[in-house]
Amino acid sequence: MVIFTLRRSLAVVCAVAAAAFGLTAVDAARKVAPAQAESVPNGTITRAEVLSRAQNWVDRNVRYNKTRDSGTLITDVEGDNRYGPDCSGLVSMAWHMTANAGKGGNSTYDFLDSPDIIPLPSAHSLLPGDAILRGGHMELFARWKDPADHTKGAWTYSLNGTGDPDSNGWENDWAKGPAANSHGQRGEESWSSIVNDYTPVKYRRIVDEAPLPQGRVSVYGVQPDGRLTYAAIDAATGRRTHG
Repeated sequence: MVIFTLRRSLAVVCAVAAAAFGLTAVDAARKVAPAQAESVPNGTITRAEVLSRAQNWVDRNVRYNKTRDSGTLITDVEGDNRYGPDCSGLVSMAWHMTANAGKGGNSTYDFLDSPDIIPLPSAHSLLPGDAILRGGHMELFARWKDPADHTKGAWTYSLNGTGDPDSNGWENDWAKGPAANSHGQRGEESWSSIVNDYTPVKYRRIVDEAPLPQGRVSVYGVQPDGRLTYAAIDAATGRRTHG
């Protein structure tokens, strides 16, 4: 009776300890890094989600129109908010901002005056999900073409327009990013343009992804015959070592 109680108590303790680390005997190796929750409008948002939201417009073949007429506004990935299919509308959508929702998101001039926009010390400080901004145009920074040499320019997410709209304001430019869209267009900016024509900025609510967990988790268990089991799990890789 004492042995049974001891075994049951030990099993409960082990189960609680495993649960505290998000682990079970079956899926301990798979749950070492919980998935990031999606953002809410005007809340904190990870750089990875910003880029994912921008890519959604590329995948949906969003076409440029700067009129901001109601019939031209495009929904975000959730379908809850509508934005103008132009340069600042794309960035408003990617950052999950709902300021000026009645007109399809911020304009570049709204961004220039916004307390949510933080100028960066230099273009070298740009990180994925930041932006380059000037009155009249802006682009979402995706990554450097060569991380070791920024003077080779950057890949961006953008809607640029052509200056030749049809009677409804549509222009033959589509949302584009580092990889060519369905029209063969890519988003990119030269180093000279970045440093001479724009201000590098970041969104105040953007956050870096959480670092991978480090260290090792120990998980104990009890076999039906009373033998104790032990496994050590590397928190970063999920690799399990049995004792």
